[in-house]
Amino acid sequence: MNNDLIKKHILIFKNDAVGDLTHSLHAINNIIETCKNSKITIYLSERSKNFSFLIKNINVTFKIINYDLTTIQKIQIFYFIFTNKISKIYILTPKSFYFLLAPIFKKIKFYGLCINGPNNYRRPIKFLRKYLFKYVINDRAAIFKRDSTVQLQSELTKNIDQLSNEFKFNTSIKISDLLKKYLPQDYIYFHVKKTTVDKLGWGINELTYLFNELLKHYEYVIFTKDIKKDFSLDIFKDKFNVLDFLTKKFIKKDNNIILFDNIEGEDLFNTIRNSSKILAFHGMMTNLGSLEKKPIIDLWYCDINNWDDYRNYRNAFYEFKPKYPSYKFIIPNKDIKKTLRKMLFALQND
Repeated sequence: MNNDLIKKHILIFKNDAVGDLTHSLHAINNIIETCKNSKITIYLSERSKNFSFLIKNINVTFKIINYDLTTIQKIQIFYFIFTNKISKIYILTPKSFYFLLAPIFKKIKFYGLCINGPNNYRRPIKFLRKYLFKYVINDRAAIFKRDSTVQLQSELTKNIDQLSNEFKFNTSIKISDLLKKYLPQDYIYFHVKKTTVDKLGWGINELTYLFNELLKHYEYVIFTKDIKKDFSLDIFKDKFNVLDFLTKKFIKKDNNIILFDNIEGEDLFNTIRNSSKILAFHGMMTNLGSLEKKPIIDLWYCDINNWDDYRNYRNAFYEFKPKYPSYKFIIPNKDIKKTLRKMLFALQND
């Protein structure tokens, strides 16, 4: 009999943002390593599809769906499960729709990352949890230190027969000729997150001041910005070098500050992984850098006006904060000079 006909088929739902995908890589690796003879289908979102290279692709196929599922996509997922012999489903993106599938497909083993929140919020509700073969709870209502989402998902997916549950990220990604041509040796990487710099009131003058101060510690500053149409390039084009990865054009200025514009996927990851240090607001870029335990200064923006705000930020800190010696975090200030003073210790102790 053809072995392909008796292979088990496993589904993984992970249609999240890129940062959330990085938090699930340990868990996904556990599934792949312990199910090498199985067919694995992973649902990714349109936001993270360009980073599927982060996942080992042995026996793995990808399906791309929206971050927010449409009605048609829900029907397509239901039909896919109904017409395929699925043995296990891992819900690593805890969307309510996925949990509704468990009582319908009772012969399939469902593994789920569940959420508890303030005011007795539950996702899924207690009734649906009894249909899950195994689940872990991300307790966002807790006010005490707790396991991160990486640890929770690792616990959900680990095989008790494994001698070690240690995850070591290792992937070989070819550097494009364009990146190889313009990527310097010694540089600090920074990402301009528009929503956050707007809240801080950091304009072009503050960013220029920050970059020039960083050049006292590194030969180059490489920075990126959100890929959005409402983020004008003109404010950067007049002051800094610009390498556009879409047009492959380079605009030269007389300084060592370079904007890598329209950079995505492998080129973005290679820019982050080859940097001497990462300085970025908490999110996608810090998460990507933490995969290889790069030296990071994480700008953890907080806007605390009441107890609920404090609890939400505190929980997010426990839920997403990487844990290794060269990861450091600071809370940025609207005064760029005060923020820079907070950075100095980390910059001087590389």
